[in-house]
Amino acid sequence: MVRFLFQPLWCLLLALLLAFSSLNSKAMGLAWLLFVLTGAWVALQNQGRLSAISAQPWAKTWLLTASLALLIKSIATFYWTDPWSERHGELRLFLGALALYGFLDSKDMKRNTLSMIALSMTISSAVGLAWVIFYGRDAVPTHPIPWAGSMAMVSAFLLALSYHLDFSRLQRRLWFFGGTLALLAVLSSQSRGAYGIAFWWLAVGLYHLWRRQPCLHASRSFRSSTSGQWALLGAILIGLAALSQTPVFQRPVKSTQDAINEIRISQESREAGSNSSVGARLYMWQKSLTAIEESPWIGHGHDARKKFLLEWAEAAQSAEIKRLGHVHNEYLHQLIDHGLWGLSSQIFYLVAWVIIVWQLLKKNHHVSALSVAGMAFIHMTTSLTNVNFAHNYYTASLSLFIGLSLWLTRLEPQGFGKEKSSVQQPKCS
Repeated sequence: MVRFLFQPLWCLLLALLLAFSSLNSKAMGLAWLLFVLTGAWVALQNQGRLSAISAQPWAKTWLLTASLALLIKSIATFYWTDPWSERHGELRLFLGALALYGFLDSKDMKRNTLSMIALSMTISSAVGLAWVIFYGRDAVPTHPIPWAGSMAMVSAFLLALSYHLDFSRLQRRLWFFGGTLALLAVLSSQSRGAYGIAFWWLAVGLYHLWRRQPCLHASRSFRSSTSGQWALLGAILIGLAALSQTPVFQRPVKSTQDAINEIRISQESREAGSNSSVGARLYMWQKSLTAIEESPWIGHGHDARKKFLLEWAEAAQSAEIKRLGHVHNEYLHQLIDHGLWGLSSQIFYLVAWVIIVWQLLKKNHHVSALSVAGMAFIHMTTSLTNVNFAHNYYTASLSLFIGLSLWLTRLEPQGFGKEKSSVQQPKCS
């Protein structure tokens, strides 16, 4: 095994790319490419011989799923002679799953490697938040919707990492802070489809508090007095009051109000509301159902979908729809293009992530499981209002963060394949 790959120079390069990924789309693309090439290079060094580590069930599940999804979409692409450029999402996920074998097989990963990567993500979150606040959503390096989706992945990854008790409390608090900044960047971007990350944070926080109940009851300060609880509540209220006067709070509130108004107008007349962001989506989704019924199994192909959009735009006299290339819903988009055959590829990803989370939890890789679950939740929810696989930035981020999430299993204190004889009580930290 060549040890150079995980030396500080390689780690520094990846960290620098990730630190600037919120300001430059090429930085995220290069970070993904570095991850893929490095993993492939390590795997080649092993001359195709898989170790017990790289053959773990979650690695096999992810590679099998990515391979099947790519195969299914390739067959549909051949059938309709669609442009292969639209298959970059499936290809990126497949290459990332393949490269993961090399990373899991390496014995040179150290905690300071992950610490540097997490620090770079924290920096990226801070810079991205500042940039979107001062310059607005139109100034982000790529389309604001996939940008917000990628920042949501950063937020979910740092949130999961902040619960890794093998690191110091200072480090975990820093990563929690970085994840919070990424969350605020998503809200400030006014990309409503990515707002689900706020509900993910709420769910994880409530679950963590529930698990820590024995620790809180055992704490003398909380048992004897409620001053600590009141102090925490006061700090939260002061923080919310401060945020209410900033774009971090005002923008998502206004964006949500605008969406409600657009829905109201669209309910009165789909055509009248079709020139707004939400109204155009509702109109296209309604029209999509009719198109899907005409060919539910194999769809209509890329060219027919483009033709449908032009027809719908002319019928509604909508300039908003006319400028679009898809229906702003990943699931409906797959059904229109390739029917249930094409939709199955997206469903495979979601089912695979559920299986992977279950496999990780069985081996007590709780941090990795939480991170993968976060990526699955983000992809599932953001895909309801956008076609994420149409954007290179998003698919590069998804492939990279799934890989990093599974790579975390190399750092878990329990190691690989060690079952616990009894249920572990939550650590009080």
